Amino acid sequence: MKKLCVVFPGRRYSVDRSILYYPSRIIQNRGYEMIYLHYDMHKEAPDQEFELSYKHGKEVVDERLKDVDFSKYERIIFLGKSLGTLLSSEEKEKIGRKDIVTIAITPLEGCLKYLNSKDLIICGLNDQFLPDAKNKLSNFPNSYIFPNLSHSLEAKFNYHLTLQTVENVAGIVEAYVNSLEL
Repeated sequence: MKKLCVVFPGRRYSVDRSILYYPSRIIQNRGYEMIYLHYDMHKEAPDQEFELSYKHGKEVVDERLKDVDFSKYERIIFLGKSLGTLLSSEEKEKIGRKDIVTIAITPLEGCLKYLNSKDLIICGLNDQFLPDAKNKLSNFPNSYIFPNLSHSLEAKFNYHLTLQTVENVAGIVEAYVNSLEL
């Protein structure tokens, strides 16, 4: 079976950072071909308006995926964080395949209309980009909301909890991807 995973990073949150790195390795170890997108919005770069970040990310997605023949894959996962959740959801809609699975880590509110009950959603309860997450995600059975965590899934001044969260997220993704194989 041919399988593909496309990793859509966040704004200034590269695919090499822990919340995307470990889940993508887990998916790759399950035999998925990987495509990693890079928006070139580094943490050290000055803040940009969301629209500029979105436009740049969309250009990268369009350019990088324009020649991918999605029809040759039997299973496709879109793994995204933050801005990447919106871009991946829009790409999924554009492709038109209802069987593409989304793993949305700290999703932006705008992507929720594209997600379905089979998709995996992970966020923090104190995520400023998804206020009232418990209510907004109540119809998504595969949603995990970490208490006391921000949009970056970090616990301010508590690196032990932050590291534990990375491990928990990796475990959730691993269990989810394993369930797709059943």
